[in-house]
Amino acid sequence: MIFIYRFLQFLKYQLTASTKYYLHSPFVYQFYLNVLEGGVETELTPINLLRTKLRNDVREIEVADFGTAKSAVRIITELEKKVAVKEKYGLLLFRLVKHFQPKNILELGTNIGISSTYLAFGSPSAKIFSFEGSECLIEEAKKNHASLNISNTEFICGNFDETLSIFLQKKFLVDFVLFDGNHTKEATLKYFEQCLLHTNENSIFVFDDIYYSVEMTEAWKAIKSHPKITLSLDVYQFGICFFKKEKLAKENFVLRY
Repeated sequence: MIFIYRFLQFLKYQLTASTKYYLHSPFVYQFYLNVLEGGVETELTPINLLRTKLRNDVREIEVADFGTAKSAVRIITELEKKVAVKEKYGLLLFRLVKHFQPKNILELGTNIGISSTYLAFGSPSAKIFSFEGSECLIEEAKKNHASLNISNTEFICGNFDETLSIFLQKKFLVDFVLFDGNHTKEATLKYFEQCLLHTNENSIFVFDDIYYSVEMTEAWKAIKSHPKITLSLDVYQFGICFFKKEKLAKENFVLRY
């Protein structure tokens, strides 16, 4: 049933998504040109080579899941192919942070560290804090980052319910948050509300898998209608939120990508 739901949502997206030729907002038009279209990103070659290597890595690791309180044996190649961000959307993350240059980045859901490689390459001067529940996954992420000479990422291991709240108690302002961990409505809204208290006008929130399930779509609808969100962009895989008050009207755009 979930596959039918996702298919119908994708079909709806294809029928309603706009291209740059139908955008009346100057901000969104520039976003389309610089982020969705962008250019040829030759600097991502090292990441592509790493991904090719990981696709042939048949090592098994035991991954803890705080959501189910169980552990499961996973194969690296499967994690790269089925769980890690797709190259298309990794490129989008890269262009997004390259264009806006956030200084403090939070990632909820490290996995084997692929998404954060795109973030690190896009904004080398940023400080990235990546949260993950499984220590084994963090160890793999550290290896992958080291192989690319990435040194601006701090990995934080533990249950998000504990580690995120402790981290945010430092009165830390966040410029960019990638929500890619617990894909439930309750958890997504909870982490959104927590991070919301630490934003500034230039903050950007990115929500992964907004059509993963009915409740994730419900979470996305609640988030984009929040009064603090002035602009939301739907590119199917990601929901992207902006907080700018002066330059943006409260709108939601579905953009073809």
